[in-house]
Amino acid sequence: MFGTTVNDYIYNHTLRMIMDNIGKAVIVFSLLGVGILYGLSLTSFVEPPYVPLDEVACRAEAGTNEGERIRTSGVITSFSATDYGDVLTLKGNKTELLIFVDTLDTSVGKLNLSYGDVIEVEGRVKTYKGRPELVVHGGHGNAIKKLSTKNENENENIAFISQIAMHPEDYKGERVRVMGYADNVYKHIFYLADEHGNYLLRVRVEAETEARAKSDDGSIPLSALQKGDKLIAEGVFGYDPGNMRYELNLISLRRCP
Repeated sequence: MFGTTVNDYIYNHTLRMIMDNIGKAVIVFSLLGVGILYGLSLTSFVEPPYVPLDEVACRAEAGTNEGERIRTSGVITSFSATDYGDVLTLKGNKTELLIFVDTLDTSVGKLNLSYGDVIEVEGRVKTYKGRPELVVHGGHGNAIKKLSTKNENENENIAFISQIAMHPEDYKGERVRVMGYADNVYKHIFYLADEHGNYLLRVRVEAETEARAKSDDGSIPLSALQKGDKLIAEGVFGYDPGNMRYELNLISLRRCP
């Protein structure tokens, strides 16, 4: 009986020691995990270095900043919406840089950007088909910040063809300004194309609009258009139910500065 009691005591004491050690190990690993997560959270708030556009291009060509997380800024000169993401072109310091915005990232949402906007972007430098680009993740207010419009009076809220093509219902009935390139030109109709010719916007020119354009208001008459002209068209965007298509009823037309 005495031997059994001693064995039980040893067994219970050993079990308690094992359980205490396990408990201590759990606490240590929990604290370690919290510390790692805290460290990662701190690094996520560290602002990456600012690199001018021309320096980004030079570094990329030299292969010295592949995968580096940086910030840069420039003027938006083109915008293309695709199924995989939005592709912007930033211009500054006599340099152009492609910006790929991953719209599969649900935090990005719809980009409310216009031709001529000056923006700051944050992303990682990559090389795509031999050209440097910046891959941007995260929402508009986080990774992409609108700083200003290059010319507040002339280039304000100017949409791109692909933006309208991806969300035409958002512009229905609205007076809009859109940047594009002259494509086919007819007597009272012409088409605006995006930079890559993937989307075409039908533009209707009424007789009075054409007559006004030939006066001294600075608007370009339809007869003066040439294919490939870079233009800013202003008009009312509407839907033609008879032909089941969207079109722009032109108010004024100007060449891009």
